[in-house]
Amino acid sequence: MGFGNVMSTSKTIKTIDTEKKISVLIVEDDLLIQKIHKVIMTKFGTEVQLAANGKEAVDLFLSGASFDLILTDLEMPIMDGIEATKQLRSMGVTSKIVGVTSRNQDSEIQAFMKSGLNACYVKPLNAEKVTAVLNELKNN
Repeated sequence: MGFGNVMSTSKTIKTIDTEKKISVLIVEDDLLIQKIHKVIMTKFGTEVQLAANGKEAVDLFLSGASFDLILTDLEMPIMDGIEATKQLRSMGVTSKIVGVTSRNQDSEIQAFMKSGLNACYVKPLNAEKVTAVLNELKNN
């Protein structure tokens, strides 16, 4: 009898978890990386929206959109990840912002982190990195 209650509780928890999908904004100008990151995030059950540069991301928030997680590239045309992150933070955006960059020099990553990132990874993302980010997001 106790086992049945555990299963029932387990099912209830799973239903609650899947009702509220994590919303993710992928800010990336490279179409291939956009596609890779979208496929990975979708496999984890998230709702994904794309922006091709930092200005598009800022404009989405200005228009009232909100996301649980923002994955942003460092180098993009029009507005880069550093400037976009600074603007989003100055607007009061509290979403988890994760930088994703092809650069792996400490000085560049530190500059990116100082703009207001919560974390930074070398791209492309993989299942291990995404699991870490999503677990941290769920635990906050």
